[in-house]
Amino acid sequence: MKKYIIISVVSCISLSGAALAQTASDALLFSRHYAGGTARSAGMSGAFGALGGDISVISTNPAGLAIYRGTEFSFTPALNIATTIAEYDDKFKDNDTRFIFNSLGYVFTRNMHNEKGLISVSFGLAYNRLSDFNGAAYVKKRAASSSLLDEFALYANLYPNDPDPFYEGLAIDVNAVWEENGEFINDYILEGIYGQPLSRTMNYRGGIGEYGFSMGLNFNHNLYFGATIGIQELYYRERYDHRESPGFDLLDNFRFIQNYTVNGWGVNFKTGIIYRPVPMLRLGASVHTPSHLWMKEELQTDMETIFNNPPLENDNRKRFVDGTFLEPPEKYQLTTPWRYSFSAAAVIGKIGMIGADVEYVDHKNTAILPRSDNDFENNEISLLLKPVVNVKTGAEIRLGPINLRGGVAFYGNPFDKNQITDETIRQTLKNTISYSAGIGFRNRDFYMDAAYTFMKQPRRIYDLYEFEAGGRTWYESAKLQTNYSKALVTFGFRF
Repeated sequence: MKKYIIISVVSCISLSGAALAQTASDALLFSRHYAGGTARSAGMSGAFGALGGDISVISTNPAGLAIYRGTEFSFTPALNIATTIAEYDDKFKDNDTRFIFNSLGYVFTRNMHNEKGLISVSFGLAYNRLSDFNGAAYVKKRAASSSLLDEFALYANLYPNDPDPFYEGLAIDVNAVWEENGEFINDYILEGIYGQPLSRTMNYRGGIGEYGFSMGLNFNHNLYFGATIGIQELYYRERYDHRESPGFDLLDNFRFIQNYTVNGWGVNFKTGIIYRPVPMLRLGASVHTPSHLWMKEELQTDMETIFNNPPLENDNRKRFVDGTFLEPPEKYQLTTPWRYSFSAAAVIGKIGMIGADVEYVDHKNTAILPRSDNDFENNEISLLLKPVVNVKTGAEIRLGPINLRGGVAFYGNPFDKNQITDETIRQTLKNTISYSAGIGFRNRDFYMDAAYTFMKQPRRIYDLYEFEAGGRTWYESAKLQTNYSKALVTFGFRF
């Protein structure tokens, strides 16, 4: 199956097809995780690796489960807002607002009633949201010198005996592209006129969530161990609707729609440790095995052409509609990189606490399986991607039953700039920074936390289509800038 372009508004990895290949972008889409979980964790930008005592640690450092002293249940609804500004001659702003569950969990702690040695054992079940793919964007202008039909004609000429049924083959079926004198052409080529109104609407849905089954061991209140079996589920859907209205004597307008969907699930294992050398200091470390993901992808394209005059002799129709589906769905497997995390925290009595997490992820080790059948794709991943260091820092100030929180998270750019020759693309390869703030109320049996996070993604290039001019290939592109805001509220109950 042809490698289809995934250009995700929310993933910060959608780069020009001329410079960065599709496979590397796909690999990142499903292997990058951001700070999530409860509102308390989000309010400190996820810097809980050494602090523990929060449901979110089941997906980060499970040793933090052993910090619990009792039984607890919590759930975290959230409102996720993606705002995209598209530059395409003019600027266009689009918002996408989604309600999601960011975290849901239950912890049971058994006290062993020992003065030394094993003090307690904690068991946890939790769901934590790791990534969100929701977003929307819109662009329009008068195209100066190209059309999506030019891409269809280009590929129809490259593969005249085997046109792709989802793209150029579909355009041929609805008479948007046809063969004349041994060459495929379209009405733009025939008329030699551009400047037509062009628009594209893009929508994205989905995310990655993880169900964690964990256990934590507390030794002497200064050494904590934990382990998690994680089951991940992922869903991604991209839809775009492309329209052009040239108003020719023959072709009046056309519409091309693509729906691309990926579903999958996977498993991984996490283990971690927290050590308290002195009462106020905590040091943590964790290791995450690669997630082995079983993926299924589906593609649907539809095209409609409206003619002022019938394009074929002996045909009275002025409207041609066609569509094609991928059956059965394409299946493949993906393994994500190992993750290594080191953390430190200071708990300053009843005043508050400070935490910092440093995570190392080598995205070069992402792979499509079986390796023997995907050498080209895996070499592409290894060439274009590089290791990154992600840093999360946060603090909490306690004012009686009220807690104030804030944090900053830094996510490194995963693409190797040395492998990118296009300077426009190189300028988009920047790090991502997230800011957060939160407030919480706690008493003996109940607590409620609220948090707000803001993430600004680097500007990126979105290719609408490619075309040939002057003996070389060009791309019709827009620039997209997406910001993500999330408001979370956690309700917790202690038993």
